[in-house]
Amino acid sequence: MRASTPESPMDQQPPSACSDALLVHAAQRDPSAFDALYDRYLDAVLRFSFYRLGDWERAEDATSDIFVRVLANLAQFQPAGHDAGFRCWLFTIARNVIADSHRDRCRHPVDPLEIAVYMRDTTPTPEEAAIATDDHQYIRALMARLKPDQRELLELRLAGLKNAEIARILGRSHDAVRKEQSRIVQMLRILVGQHAEQGVLDA
Repeated sequence: MRASTPESPMDQQPPSACSDALLVHAAQRDPSAFDALYDRYLDAVLRFSFYRLGDWERAEDATSDIFVRVLANLAQFQPAGHDAGFRCWLFTIARNVIADSHRDRCRHPVDPLEIAVYMRDTTPTPEEAAIATDDHQYIRALMARLKPDQRELLELRLAGLKNAEIARILGRSHDAVRKEQSRIVQMLRILVGQHAEQGVLDA
């Protein structure tokens, strides 16, 4: 009588309850298992891409490119000894893809006439309406007033990363990120106050 194959941890619990390390291990053995990682991080990566690019359509394209690159290189990924390793690796790739997008846009600027020809209806689709709320636009307007390094730190924070993870991605110390985040919060309070005062004056 043939012995039954022992169940893996993935068979014993739903993907949502599994750690990143377990999901990565499963996806490295079977690419179809990558869906669980994609579902877990899609919203965070899309949100980060939007804050970096300022356009939902470009953000969706970048997000697709990011996950394609992640899947293509997943076999070479080596866990860093902590469960946040995959998330840091993922957002490092996201930064690189978006930087490439910026460079491509500078090298191949879109002609204004082409923009007019392909301009789509600005009425949001149901999917866009669920994500692109006034809050996102307001937050992005505030971030435009920050220094580039402050903005990138905040973009990663809004994507759900912790200070220690941000420090690893940006190559800075945990303490430096913590202090910079405190300065950003103070700056945002000032900007929000200025915005509120302007709203009163305009009323």
